Amino acid sequence: MDILDSLGVNIKAIIIQAVGFLILLFILKKYLFGKISAMIKERSEGVKKVYTKVENDRAEAERLKIEYHKKISEAEAEAVRRIQDAVNEGSRISEEIMKRAKEEIELMKVKAKEGIDQERKKALAEIRNQVVTLSLLASSRLIRQSISSQTAEKLVDDFIEEIGELRVR
Repeated sequence: MDILDSLGVNIKAIIIQAVGFLILLFILKKYLFGKISAMIKERSEGVKKVYTKVENDRAEAERLKIEYHKKISEAEAEAVRRIQDAVNEGSRISEEIMKRAKEEIELMKVKAKEGIDQERKKALAEIRNQVVTLSLLASSRLIRQSISSQTAEKLVDDFIEEIGELRVR
């Protein structure tokens, strides 16, 4: 111990300092280190919660983005389908209008042809009536001139033949 005294080391002071240090260490551990470690643990858990929340939010944002793109695609497909339906409906209506117009034109043609046929028949009937009237007039004049019965018969036969030709036309 002389050596330690000669070096200026005081053993009592070292022991007192060591005991004081151990008491200080015990007090710090009991009151301060527990609170600090609880705060560090709490902060660590808070950081983990924030990180987990950020990850969940990022995953939710990605899911919403995918859902948004899916809905946009569905909306575009629906728009294309509706446009195609409208085009098809327009084509169908156009074809129906064209069909009705053709039918009406055909009906007009038939009616016009019937009208022409009726007018032709009326004209032929009128001409026949005039021919009959003229024939009767001619016959009465011929009879007045005293024609032979053979000549009269020949005239009537010729007249009937002419009327038959008019009917055939």
